[in-house]
Amino acid sequence: MTDGFVENAWRNIRFRPAEVVRPQSVEELQAVVRAAAAAGRKVRLVGGGHSMNHVYRTDGVLIDIAALNGVVAIDPAAGVATIEAGRTIGDSIEAFAAAGLHFPTLGSWYTQSLAGAIATSTHGSSMTHGSLSDIVLGVEAVMADGSLRTFGADDPDLPVLRSHLGQIAALTKITLQLTPEFWLRCDTETLPAPAAFKNIVKRARAHEYVNMLFLPDLDDAYVRMLERTDARERNAAAVAQEEKFTKPSTLRHRIEDVVVFTLAHLYQLAPRLLSKWYGRKVRAAFFDDQGVVDKSYRVFLYDQYREPTENHRLRTIMNVEYAIDIDRLEDLLAALRSLLSEQRKQGRYINYPRVHVRFAPKAPDTLIALNADRDTAYVGIYVLGSVRHKKQIPIAEEVERLFIAHGGRPHWGKYSYLDDEAYRATYAGLSAFAAARARLDPTGVFGGDRGMDMFRDLPRFERPPRRQMLRSVFEKDEYQDIRLL
Repeated sequence: MTDGFVENAWRNIRFRPAEVVRPQSVEELQAVVRAAAAAGRKVRLVGGGHSMNHVYRTDGVLIDIAALNGVVAIDPAAGVATIEAGRTIGDSIEAFAAAGLHFPTLGSWYTQSLAGAIATSTHGSSMTHGSLSDIVLGVEAVMADGSLRTFGADDPDLPVLRSHLGQIAALTKITLQLTPEFWLRCDTETLPAPAAFKNIVKRARAHEYVNMLFLPDLDDAYVRMLERTDARERNAAAVAQEEKFTKPSTLRHRIEDVVVFTLAHLYQLAPRLLSKWYGRKVRAAFFDDQGVVDKSYRVFLYDQYREPTENHRLRTIMNVEYAIDIDRLEDLLAALRSLLSEQRKQGRYINYPRVHVRFAPKAPDTLIALNADRDTAYVGIYVLGSVRHKKQIPIAEEVERLFIAHGGRPHWGKYSYLDDEAYRATYAGLSAFAAARARLDPTGVFGGDRGMDMFRDLPRFERPPRRQMLRSVFEKDEYQDIRLL
């Protein structure tokens, strides 16, 4: 936070709240909420600041819950743990692992707060396990009047709190159902895109952990399958990955960012000439874990280790991701392949050319989870907002229109180029959520300034802040620490 402004981790959202408060206890949090309610002020909460949209933006009181990060209780026999809501996923992983427990699945980043990941329905990639919201057994929360309330497994309002966008209450404690520790082996395969599209759903249903990267410039797809193994020691491939992730210095990361920034610009200057070469560079960066055997959470988090500079201005990533009914996935991917091919014929090349596909089973007990009421595929594109972003906007908008036409739901924590509310029709539980919100927060203390319109008026970086971007290469605190869990 500088000059009263708050930035998210990705440096694409910047705003000035009236006040930023960092409570050190639940009692302090209650007092802050009571005072805000009495003054008629709005309240929003932030943990890791990982969302790319306006989900926690406010002109009122912004509450940073990072200090509420303790471990309350862990029961290894039952596989149940209760932690404070501000604890990061990374710190939670370490506490659970010490007790012989793991998350059943994870997304790509450990820097999120657990409360934020749950609020936005963060997911991994497994048709056996759902999102992090789906393993929530109960929560404790500060309500709009400052009272403290517990929502147990039998509470009819728990499905509202499991994914609540920070618009119902302020979570203080979260109880989770975990799984005994397990190890994974990674097997990868590269296929022509049409063949991969045809078989990916079948593979996702047949294996516990499956995801896919589609590389449009090469017209092939990389399928990654993680299988449980009885091994309890990292193999040579995993050790080599650890060296790769931890050996580079901060200086090395600075140089790498400048090189990537430069190459991405060159690619946009002569995309027809460089597209296959650049696609192979992207493939080499992400297809490096064949045969790895390691603890489950390390394998889940490889993207975090590959891109430890998530908050660097030269890599301002605008990740657009939609949750699609899995039955419509093959048709969507075929249409997306055709769309990107047509865009290339017109000289438009996406500047971070990869499409990520992940999975989750339907969540029957979370009202507005991204996977609510339907088996789900998450399809995402990535755009570097710092690299000729104005040229990328027409491509991104066309891709989003395609997602929307296929009944997609925009990820609650990701970016959206279009201000379109068509997704509301895809949520059977949305009216029930709105009713619960009106009942649990009748004065709208947690409603924020924008309600659920966190995708409206997002900055598009038509003119990226070049001076800030280049100066940031030399700033001391620009890079986060690399932390191999």
